[in-house]
Amino acid sequence: MTNNTWRFIISGKMAPAENMAIDEAILLGVLKGVSPQTIRVYDWDPPTVSFGFHQNIEKQIDLDKVKKYGFGIVRRPTGGRAVLHYDEVTYAVIANTNGIMSGSILKSYQKIGSVLIKCLDDIGISAEMENGISQDKKQKNWSNPCFASASKYEIHYKHKKIIGSAQIRKNSVLLQHGSILLNHNQELMAELVPFNNASDSKALKKLLSQKTIAINQILDKPISFNKFVNTFKENFEKEFALSFSKDSEINKFEKTLIKKLLTKYKNYNNKTNLNNKKIDI
Repeated sequence: MTNNTWRFIISGKMAPAENMAIDEAILLGVLKGVSPQTIRVYDWDPPTVSFGFHQNIEKQIDLDKVKKYGFGIVRRPTGGRAVLHYDEVTYAVIANTNGIMSGSILKSYQKIGSVLIKCLDDIGISAEMENGISQDKKQKNWSNPCFASASKYEIHYKHKKIIGSAQIRKNSVLLQHGSILLNHNQELMAELVPFNNASDSKALKKLLSQKTIAINQILDKPISFNKFVNTFKENFEKEFALSFSKDSEINKFEKTLIKKLLTKYKNYNNKTNLNNKKIDI
């Protein structure tokens, strides 16, 4: 298999621990040379709050509220802040850093962002990449969710964030996660963040309403998960002049590793270190 032949996996809705275990297993497989470079797209069952590797979840998420809503919760291997994954398209790009995704963390982030911009354009949404780092004090508050902030190369539509991403690197391999809002913005996250008073919760809900938007809140005719995924696949192939193999299955090495990693991800306080570099975006 050549360096320009990748694997594309469509997983559909999966449990939170499974999603993260699969992505880490693929990353380690690519690093070991037993897995092809891979793009995986999926959703979450149940809807899930994921949070960054470094976050103290008890201080920044009301776990009783998460339970009340019936949502899942999981720690990502990537950095960044809390995200509510609710009827969306999540992508994971797992690739070598000496090929198509060569360059700095921000450079690879920009490359993937350019594909996402073209995908949105194809479905009738004129989006842009953020050019600078936000200096808004409200946005920079670490206790705020991911979508309450905007950072360099994030994707936004009329100054409302539509895609949030974060990246991790282990030696010569990167894993970039991205949350593509399909049917819901992030307002509900305001219900899941602990506050001392109702006015603070109301202020965050207003901020999230002002700063986030979902694809199907923009389009006159809603787009399905599968249709957006096909657009993403086509644009990624075209942008980087690569092809996807017919093999879209998890391999034996990965399956064995996934079983071991599930225990780690089912315990959301487990911070097993990958000795990696991260960018929190």
